[in-house]
Amino acid sequence: AEQLQEYDRAIVEYTKVLRAHPDNLTARHSLERAKLRSSIDHLTRGRRLLNGGRLDEAVVELQLASELNPASGDIDEALRSRGARRYRW
Repeated sequence: AEQLQEYDRAIVEYTKVLRAHPDNLTARHSLERAKLRSSIDHLTRGRRLLNGGRLDEAVVELQLASELNPASGDIDEALRSRGARRYRW
């Protein structure tokens, strides 16, 4: 899934591997990489939706990005943007 750039699906697959084999460092690193890449995809979609005035959809994408990468200042900035500011979870 990751090779196909289907990062959300890759997250599910790596999570399943880690549940069965918690000490699998390759799967753990791959999961973290997939989470970061997925968060970038969701951030990009969220920004595009914000710019298109589709606020409800944008906030969902930005929240997903934030859950996948809570330390990202870019995601926080997008969530605080003028359009998304009126939505808080």
